[in-house]
Amino acid sequence: MKKGMDDNSYVVYTKGSFICKGIDTPAPSLWSSYVVKDSDGTYRILGDLEQNTTVSTYMDSLKSDEDVKKLTAEVQAEYEQAQKDDTALAQFLDGLGEEADTSSSETSADGTMLTVTEGCNVRAEANSDSEIIGGLDEGDQVQKMGQEGDWIQIEYDGQTGYVYSGLLQ
Repeated sequence: MKKGMDDNSYVVYTKGSFICKGIDTPAPSLWSSYVVKDSDGTYRILGDLEQNTTVSTYMDSLKSDEDVKKLTAEVQAEYEQAQKDDTALAQFLDGLGEEADTSSSETSADGTMLTVTEGCNVRAEANSDSEIIGGLDEGDQVQKMGQEGDWIQIEYDGQTGYVYSGLLQ
């Protein structure tokens, strides 16, 4: 755990494992969350849609701290060892990106309706560093207006927005 940007916030690192369907060996992982104290004194995790670029930039800056680098390296070593120990896990993880790379969102024509596969941000430009102009929930339908690289252009509340293609089908 690291201090947040003020006295009522923290960056929490959670070490855990993913269980992949049909695979015996869990895949080690590390999550980071920004936790804030509400007015009633309880703490809550600030979700991706609530985080702004200031919070994201701050969390990114902590990655260069020695203790965070050490924890990240430790989990990465466990992740790599798990794949060495279980070739089925390694093959599964190697194939994870393949479905997204050939998803219908990338090959669909402009004007096609696409479905959001998980809650996500809508960005002002076609990159993950641009301003968040809103959010979509799993199951929402959007109309593809165009594409820039891995980003699908949509209309969002009367303005142009972008969603990462791997989050649409």
